[in-house]
Amino acid sequence: MRKGRELRLAGIGRAAVLLLLVAANVWAWPWSRDLVVQMITRPQQYATVPPPNSIPMGREVQVSRELARAQLRNPLTASPHSLEKGKALYETYCLVCHGPQGRGNGPVAGGAMLPADLTSQRIRQQSDGELYHTIRHGLGSMPAYYERLKPEERWQVVLYIRTLTPPPAETRSARAR
Repeated sequence: MRKGRELRLAGIGRAAVLLLLVAANVWAWPWSRDLVVQMITRPQQYATVPPPNSIPMGREVQVSRELARAQLRNPLTASPHSLEKGKALYETYCLVCHGPQGRGNGPVAGGAMLPADLTSQRIRQQSDGELYHTIRHGLGSMPAYYERLKPEERWQVVLYIRTLTPPPAETRSARAR
């Protein structure tokens, strides 16, 4: 009788263990893997890729420098108000490197950091879209201003940069020596 009781308890024990294993697997599957098997989104990364030719809602369309050069056009006109705003923004964000006349001689310029002369022929030949792209994304040691300046403000800075005049010819030739 004792042996029969032991066999019965052993059978119940095995059944209980088997039931626990099955229950644990059923309970854990697939919910225990939810945090392991999932799409990982890193900071500054989109969760999904938008469909081709979709129009972003509330965001700027990001374009390459080449596309900006060819396709971006300044939607603003050079009114006194927009030039005044552009000058104020230039003095806040650009003057420290590019200087008051845009000649790359601001208070922090020098040494390894050589800001562009915004009155040079090279810069004057760039399209408004290319200047806008440079302000938005930065270039070389110039930081990107996409977080600090709204699109309209960037265009106002471009308008103001267009008003900067190059130095007289004799000053340029003396500086080249």
